[in-house]
Amino acid sequence: MVRWNRIFSILLVAVTLAGIALPGTATAGYAVESGLEKFSGEMHDFEEITFWDLLPRVRLLHITLMILPACFFPGELLYTLCILLPFGFRRVTGRTILDDDFRLDLYQEIAANPGVGARVLGKMVGVSRGRLRYHLDMLIREGKVAAVAYRNRTGYFARSQRHTDLQQRLLIALREETLRTILGHLLESPDTTRNDVAERLGLSGPTVSHHMQELEVDGIVAAERDGRFVLYRLSEGVREFLSRHPGDLPPRASRHGGLPHRKDTARSPEVLSG
Repeated sequence: MVRWNRIFSILLVAVTLAGIALPGTATAGYAVESGLEKFSGEMHDFEEITFWDLLPRVRLLHITLMILPACFFPGELLYTLCILLPFGFRRVTGRTILDDDFRLDLYQEIAANPGVGARVLGKMVGVSRGRLRYHLDMLIREGKVAAVAYRNRTGYFARSQRHTDLQQRLLIALREETLRTILGHLLESPDTTRNDVAERLGLSGPTVSHHMQELEVDGIVAAERDGRFVLYRLSEGVREFLSRHPGDLPPRASRHGGLPHRKDTARSPEVLSG
């Protein structure tokens, strides 16, 4: 630090002397006359001289003297900026992240709708996709929200709510119209066949088979062969979870008939008889 102070002092003196020694400065072009003679010329008021009225070399000298300290003391300049820039702002931490009203509303929507996707969440809170993504990333970074990917969808969960991997997959699946319809039928009518699901829900056989295979692999649906037929039912863990937590079912399932009543979904004897 002492070495830099000496270098800066030497440069400052050199620049000052160079400005004085340049032609046309305070020591050049002046004649000394007696001050005892009465001034006979016309008197004028003083005029203000702005920075831009100065000679170019004088302006350059001023700018140089202003910049030089920052060039030789970058640490001090950075420290000053670090102190001045945060005025009016504060660091977001895990303790303060929910102090923002919008993030608090967003977190509460996620907690009330576990497994909700970004598109539906954006409609709930009424913000643009960019702003939603920014605040979701902050909630995830501070450990308030978890993002779970399943079947080309991403569902969001509040970390304060403890869900197993199976439950998370189930809650995300229930937010897809076709899967919600199939799972609602299996909830009310266990041990049903593919043809029964396809006929009663208006879906094609291959569509039902495709979804059933994926749901079986994910542990959401259990399959059992009975002669020529394969009977499907919800897995024990899924049925137990839905029985204990009916409030975790997405609201759309009850509003749009995703979970039909038992009397409307009884298994068809013609289908089972072959």
